[in-house]
Amino acid sequence: MKTLQLLDQDTPEVAINDVLMAKQMAYDLDTAYPGHLWAVTCEGAKGIATVRNLRLSGRNGFLLKLPAMYSASEFKKEVLKAGGEVLERYHQRRGAMNIADIAGRKTDFAGNKLYDR
Repeated sequence: MKTLQLLDQDTPEVAINDVLMAKQMAYDLDTAYPGHLWAVTCEGAKGIATVRNLRLSGRNGFLLKLPAMYSASEFKKEVLKAGGEVLERYHQRRGAMNIADIAGRKTDFAGNKLYDR
């Protein structure tokens, strides 16, 4: 498997496939839910991908299991479902970001947006 060496010597190598899959996940989320600050990761060796919305929380998000075989359209559907679930947990509508809705959300003592567990 080809890897991409990051510039910082303290960071591990990242598989190119993971970078490409994360890039596609971010593109799909931004297309479906524009204006949100999506953070995605893909770790094919561990069989997982994550979806977070940094405008809402850097801590909370969804963990997706990567099946051994999948179609691109099925994976896209799962990614968009996870992104939509993140939005709904924070009482945001699925669609473009509305800064007034996010700014009006209650926060905890540390400034994190409150959500439905």
